[in-house]
Amino acid sequence: MAIEELVSVADAILRDPATGNTIMMGTANINSAFKLTMANTDVRGGIGNQLIYSYYHTRELTIDIEQASFGEQFIALNVGSNVLTDAYTVTQTDCLTTSASSAAQITLTPIGSVDVILADGSIQTVTPSTKDIQLSGCPSQQVTAIYKTSKTADQIVIGALTPPSIVDLTLIAEIRDQSRSTVLKYLQINVPSFQIAGNYDLSMTANGVSTEKLSGKALSVAATDCVSGNYYAKVTYIPVVATSAYTSIAALPSTIEWTKSTVQNSNITVLGIRGGVYGNTNITTDCTFARSGSSGSGIVVGTTTGTLYTSASSTTIAQAITIDVTYPSGSLVDHVTINVT
Repeated sequence: MAIEELVSVADAILRDPATGNTIMMGTANINSAFKLTMANTDVRGGIGNQLIYSYYHTRELTIDIEQASFGEQFIALNVGSNVLTDAYTVTQTDCLTTSASSAAQITLTPIGSVDVILADGSIQTVTPSTKDIQLSGCPSQQVTAIYKTSKTADQIVIGALTPPSIVDLTLIAEIRDQSRSTVLKYLQINVPSFQIAGNYDLSMTANGVSTEKLSGKALSVAATDCVSGNYYAKVTYIPVVATSAYTSIAALPSTIEWTKSTVQNSNITVLGIRGGVYGNTNITTDCTFARSGSSGSGIVVGTTTGTLYTSASSTTIAQAITIDVTYPSGSLVDHVTINVT
């Protein structure tokens, strides 16, 4: 078995779980952590308080994603809000140089009064005439004007009661060989119901780059059948080069009993077997089926469906007939025997 290594961070795709529409894609992640934990309760008894058994419960799947590039979606998802675009009242600052009469003109139309910080640190509050302001005692001086104005912008409201968002989260990572030069597989982890924790910390420093983080837990999703059971996530390993991963195949049933000179039909199911913890896979449609030798001339074989039958006019005699099952191109072979009695 080739040595495989997961050597880097995963990309993250976030979708709306109701519509399936993509919300964002994070490709500049610093780290992405996938943590699966369980709690257990020990049951003890007898002399020396022996451990009788452990009951494992409270399985949790937590995921952390930290991104180097800044995106307004991160805070919106953490507070469970949408990013809305409209005309909003914002704060504007202008660096101005006053005239000889201590007058100046600000950049935008203000809402309300204008505060002006003078060179000596003092502040004058003035009422503008449209964009013109008149100061006192500060001719030909560089000043800073601070005022409210209206701008079309994106805005996120951090509500006091709104819960953080629930999204469909997919992580995509590369699995490489030991030399790290060749991608062998792509690892995809899909969490269909990811509850974001809502803990948002934006640290701004003079000598660094701010990062944003999404943390949360997988919520249980109902199974679509009565066998699988509820689940948190699905982990898929996608090979870059499609090769047979099976060590053997099993054609079922291995023996079929028919009665001669009557209309008969049967179906063969073929399982691909890898062994160990790997489940068997139905690979019937990938196999070919053929009679072995010239016996059983009255039997029709569906070459790619595994369907066997005799026609009404068949005069199949009592004999043992072998059907060769091949997957693919003769690399793996099994046989089914038809006993005509």
